[in-house]
Amino acid sequence: MNRINFKSLAFHLLVPLMLFFIIMMLMPDFRDYYDGLSKPAPPLPRIVLIAIWSFMYLLTGLAAYFAEQSVTGSEPAKSGVFKYYFWQLLLNLFWFPVTFGLRWLLAGLLWTLALLVLAYATYRRLSGVNKTSGYLFIPYLLWLLFLAYYTFGLWAINSGVL
Repeated sequence: MNRINFKSLAFHLLVPLMLFFIIMMLMPDFRDYYDGLSKPAPPLPRIVLIAIWSFMYLLTGLAAYFAEQSVTGSEPAKSGVFKYYFWQLLLNLFWFPVTFGLRWLLAGLLWTLALLVLAYATYRRLSGVNKTSGYLFIPYLLWLLFLAYYTFGLWAINSGVL
């Protein structure tokens, strides 16, 4: 029976969530900006958007935890698995500030597409190490696909393209 490594689990679950909420607190005016935007269907209230992101951080953190527990060998072996994970996490954390903090909806769309590519590479890496990690990453990939559509809609509607 495998024992739970609570330190690692807490790291993978709590650190991204805490960073996300710190970023949100540093951008208090994003609420008014987001609420003032015309939204594509289905319109996501701000609280739903934040709740979905929070849930995705938990799922991807859990995926990273299971992958870490499956990797045997040295630190270089682990770093090879997590190279993509940490880069996509960094891109992920800055999606809100780029899209709503700086109010660059087109940059947010391009950011989302880059995040989607990196998240897919991460999914491939993690699922190669642990199938459960791969399964836990699938909702995140689906969310990013929806987010690409949604961010495109936000940009197109609010810039007058549509």
